[in-house]
Parts: sequence; C-alpha cells; structure tokens
Amino acid sequence: AALDEGKDLVLAPGMFYLDKPLVIKHDNQVVLGLGLATLVAPSDGSPCVRVAPNTEGVRIAGLMLEASEIKADRTAKATMLEWGEEGVKDGGNPLNPGALTDIFARVGGSNLSRDVATDTMVVLHSGNVYGDNLWLWRADHVLLRPGEEANFPKISYHYRQTIKGEVPVKTGLEVNGDDVTIHGLAVEHTTEHQTVWRGERGNVQFYQCELPYDVCHEFSKRKHLGYLVEDHVKEHVAAGVGIYSNFRGEFVRSIMTIVADGVIFSPYHGTLILHVKILSTLKHQITM
Repeated sequence: AALDEGKDLVLAPGMFYLDKPLVIKHDNQVVLGLGLATLVAPSDGSPCVRVAPNTEGVRIAGLMLEASEIKADRTAKATMLEWGEEGVKDGGNPLNPGALTDIFARVGGSNLSRDVATDTMVVLHSGNVYGDNLWLWRADHVLLRPGEEANFPKISYHYRQTIKGEVPVKTGLEVNGDDVTIHGLAVEHTTEHQTVWRGERGNVQFYQCELPYDVCHEFSKRKHLGYLVEDHVKEHVAAGVGIYSNFRGEFVRSIMTIVADGVIFSPYHGTLILHVKILSTLKHQITM
C-alpha cells in the first residue's frame, strides 16, 4: 500500500515471504533493505521486485532475493527481479537513471529444499539503469537434511554438493535495455548462459563468473556461455572479466566461455579464463 501511494520502503533485517511482487511505479521511489533483508519470491514465479516501465530515478539497495518452490501451473517466465516489461520500449532517463546497489540473489543453499527454482534471476528490460555490486548465485552446495551424509565428503562433510536437476535456474542476468552499466557483477553456476546482454552500449566493470560444477558434456554441446553479447549488439564495453571452471564430475570438453562480437575488452584490465580443476578444456571467443 505504501509503495502504491508513492512512499519509499525501508525493510528491517529478516525474511519476508511474498505472495505477490513489490511493485514500484512512481518516479524516484526508494526500496532499501537493512542488514540484510531477504525477500522470498512468490510461488507463482513472479519476481520479488518489479519496476514498472517508464519509471525513472528508482533506487533499490541492500536486498537478498531468494527463490522459492514454483507451482507447476505457472505460465510466465520466472524471475526474481524484473525492471521494465518485455515488449515495452523504455530507454530510461540518462539524467535520472535507475540504480541497483548491493543486490544479491540465491537459488538454493539456505534451506533444505532442492526444488527451489527460477528461470532468470534478474531481468533488465529498461535502459539507463546502473548496477553496483550484484551477486547472482545458484547454489553449488546446500544444507544437509537430518541424517543425510555428504555426497562429496572430500569436498565438504558439512554440505551436500548440488547435482544436475537440483535448484535449477537457467540464467543469472539478462539485459535487454540500452545504456545499462554495472560495476561489480558476479554470476555463478546457472545451468545455461550465465549472462545474456542484448542492449546497446552496455558497460561492465569487473565480471566474476564460475561455471556450474555439476554439468556434463551436454553443457558444451549446447554452447552455454559464461558471457554472451548477442550478435546484433554494435557497442559493448567490458573490463576485468574473469570466468573459470571447477567441474567436479564428468570431463567437459571445449567450453566456449565468452561470445561477444564487437565488444571492447579493456587491454588494461584484461580477461582471465582459468581452470580451477582439470576436468575441462576451456576456450574463449572475443572478436575485437
């Protein structure tokens, strides 16, 4: 009700179980989480937070977004934060951009369920949005159930290591809007592309990505990527890009980590492709 009236919202530390999204539809509204407020997504697949298109100057900060078990009859794409609306043109306002600061998303890991899920954690349809410190995480390990033993005890006795089919999420970040800038972006362990960028003039300063631990060679055959800039994009800048693998099961051959025709990768900050554990061969494609 407060958001509908155009008021700002401050969330105290704690868990907030949502049955519908928090909808922001007034210019310059602020949603601020303290210490760290956690929003658990509605079970119909709708996001924790939705920003209406053509709403400028919105500030969202200090939130943990958590996936829930999604009802089987849901029809729409499941997300955890959605800015703008698919098919609605919204270039944003460069003089009054939106901002996402200290936003964290997790699919699994904090509870005993292995069936929590979403499709894409964060989707930005609108343009002129700035991000600062985003960490979008599909759990690589989850809590043990009472009496359950660890499935990879050499890695950890204290957790179950996630295996294929558990805590599913396809993509961490999808950017469809133009002129989106993110400083400090981490996307980890999703089952398809980690990040997909379709908007023009995107700018990423520091990108950390760990590919999923629990994949088989199908991940490579389907050409899932650590960082994808779509072919039609003419201008995109990325600096401090690091993508690495730690496959713990099957050998995965010839993973394509980056596909980004026309992207400018800063020569001063570089791009790192790293094998943490030798169960893979990695390659990257960057057309300068």
